[in-house]
Amino acid sequence: MLRINPNLSEICGIHTGDGYLRKRKNKIELDITGSTEEREYYDNYVIPLVNELFELNLVGRIYSKGTYGFVTTNSKFRIFNDLGFPYGKKSLRVRVPEEIFFSKDKLIYSSFLRGLFDTDGHLGFRKYYGNYKLFKKNNHHYPFVVLTTVSKRLAIEIKSMLGFLKIESFIYLYKPKNKRDNISYRIIINGISRVNNWMKIIGSKNSVKFSRYLVWKRFGFCPTNLTLQQRKDILKGDLDINSIGP
Repeated sequence: MLRINPNLSEICGIHTGDGYLRKRKNKIELDITGSTEEREYYDNYVIPLVNELFELNLVGRIYSKGTYGFVTTNSKFRIFNDLGFPYGKKSLRVRVPEEIFFSKDKLIYSSFLRGLFDTDGHLGFRKYYGNYKLFKKNNHHYPFVVLTTVSKRLAIEIKSMLGFLKIESFIYLYKPKNKRDNISYRIIINGISRVNNWMKIIGSKNSVKFSRYLVWKRFGFCPTNLTLQQRKDILKGDLDINSIGP
């Protein structure tokens, strides 16, 4: 069995966010897919990371459900179950693997959290409402990172890991109006210094998310609903950010 290292820890974070593990008789199937806009992230980072660690030659593809990534069968993927990931639906049962959580290793922690953020996290920016300067009222300038899960144990473990890394966060309990839906736990890191600290310690390899951060760092705000290509054009100077509506 592979020992926990930063690469395996990051893949565990990626699997926690976007992965699905199946057992078909003696075969272990791993499904890791995300948005088609994240193709660059999968082709340039996720798939090479998995290929290197498991000595495979995976190639990404678009699936009929409108996602991009890979689905493949290999007995080597049994390691995810050995680490505590369940076969089948994992949302309510998922937790940080014990070998990662009890490692108390900053690099192992940051790698796992980066993988989770890059697949299932969100970096956003808010306007201010009320008696504030026009810039703050008109532009999405206030940064926040959110990790959402329906697993209470995962939420508590994530917050504990963030505390170990000296990243301030809080958990917001969201109770849906439909009682048939699960309560969710939102781990929130908000504010300029905290988000900058996140990026310094954990960072992001997903250009869809990281490009938002780069636009915000350069201009002090980042419009919502932009495509990755639009943000790239803004950063290259080919698109005027002020020509885009809020």
